[in-house]
Amino acid sequence: MTIKEKSSSRGTGAIGIAIVVVIIVSIIGIWLVKSQSSDKGAMRQVTYIVYSDGGYAQIIYTSSVDVNTAPAMMTTPFTRTIALPVGTEVFLTASNPSQNGQISCEIKIDNREWKFSKGTHPIDSVACGGILR
Repeated sequence: MTIKEKSSSRGTGAIGIAIVVVIIVSIIGIWLVKSQSSDKGAMRQVTYIVYSDGGYAQIIYTSSVDVNTAPAMMTTPFTRTIALPVGTEVFLTASNPSQNGQISCEIKIDNREWKFSKGTHPIDSVACGGILR
């Protein structure tokens, strides 16, 4: 075997390895895209929760798919559960009109804690929010 033949076979081997790497990366990319797109129609159970030492709170909960409430005085503990699609923006705000003690808000997704905020007087408002995944 001459020097030219050795260098030629090395180049062919490197090209073969590069092709295999490109194929593997392409397969992984396609799998990632398909796994993310399969969630597009998925729904999540979103639970809005507010606790207040005063026994009531002014609460607003919203989403980017027309679940919007006007500010309302509600007794606490307050809980609402709504089914919403993945990708929806959700928000929960609460204020403590008694202005003493603690107030907290929590958003659970599929019964798992996701967002939480807590305030103690003089902090009388809390907010939680994010995009469902």
